[in-house]
Amino acid sequence: MFFPQKCLACRKEGHYLCAKHDALPSAPRNEVVFSHIDHVQACTAYYHVMSKKVVEYLKFRGFQSVGTLMAKKMIAEIPYSFWHNAVLIPVPLHWTRKFWRGFNQADILAREIQKLVPEITLSHDLKRIKRTSQQAKLSKTDRVKNMQDVFIWKSKKSVPARVILIDDVVASGSTLDSAGEVLKKAGVKTVDAVVFARGGGRTMNN
Repeated sequence: MFFPQKCLACRKEGHYLCAKHDALPSAPRNEVVFSHIDHVQACTAYYHVMSKKVVEYLKFRGFQSVGTLMAKKMIAEIPYSFWHNAVLIPVPLHWTRKFWRGFNQADILAREIQKLVPEITLSHDLKRIKRTSQQAKLSKTDRVKNMQDVFIWKSKKSVPARVILIDDVVASGSTLDSAGEVLKKAGVKTVDAVVFARGGGRTMNN
């Protein structure tokens, strides 16, 4: 009542995306070759102005309730059957970055998705043990080097047969691939990933 949701584009009260700005473009074609990820599903294109703004409000401005909007769009764009027979694992942050930011945006998305698909199990047994430089500031080659030996699988439970990694954005794919490598070595048979937005494609302004 005191802080109503407003459209991130036009500030109209009601929702974070009003009817005029709610339609987001489809994700661009995947051009990344993954070594350890079996399939990646993306909801929209990161370089569309509204998609980027949605990510910004969650990740950098701390509007955690925007995660509900993102999760609903991820569910709507991806076949419901894709979520079945899998364990959701949000891509973890190093504890120092999570402490500084106050939350992990991937974890927020995973929890919101679980609310919409309650039969899915959520796991936090993938840990990030190495603090890395921000991927967005690095070249493609340096991104791969930056993500070496970053994750470990730490669990006393049985290893799931299929995992769906959750993250907000995929660009070079090095973060997902590094996580996927650790999961495959731990015994996971199939590692898929779902992200809100995929980099690539042309920049769109409306």
